[in-house]
Amino acid sequence: MSTFIRRYAKYINEKAISYRSVAFDFCKVKRGKEDGTLRTMPTDQLLKTLPVLQSQVDALLDFDCTANELTNGVINSGFMLLFRDLIRLFACYNDGIINLLEKYFEMNKKQARDALDCYKKFLIRMDRVAEFLKVAE
Repeated sequence: MSTFIRRYAKYINEKAISYRSVAFDFCKVKRGKEDGTLRTMPTDQLLKTLPVLQSQVDALLDFDCTANELTNGVINSGFMLLFRDLIRLFACYNDGIINLLEKYFEMNKKQARDALDCYKKFLIRMDRVAEFLKVAE
């Protein structure tokens, strides 16, 4: 159990670091097309915020357990807490990427390169999210 508790603690630590960096909790921000925080964010701020969100998603996905390990109550509880956060983080991450792609052709060359890098990382993380959700199933 200690391995999974350490992994969960790593996620909580990363969540605190991201809160310190961007001054809001990604799990509690408004989401959606009209008034979503990441959907209406300006390009400069978005390019600084997305890497923070990416590192928080990475820390969450590092929990990495199998369905057989979820028989333990402590591991199962930690997994369920992470699952709820993952759904919210994924919604924010998706809003941010949509906003980034909408503004892509208005960016300068450096911003466009950074945006493309963020999008490539997004695609890799989505495969890992799919694996996490298969375990949750």
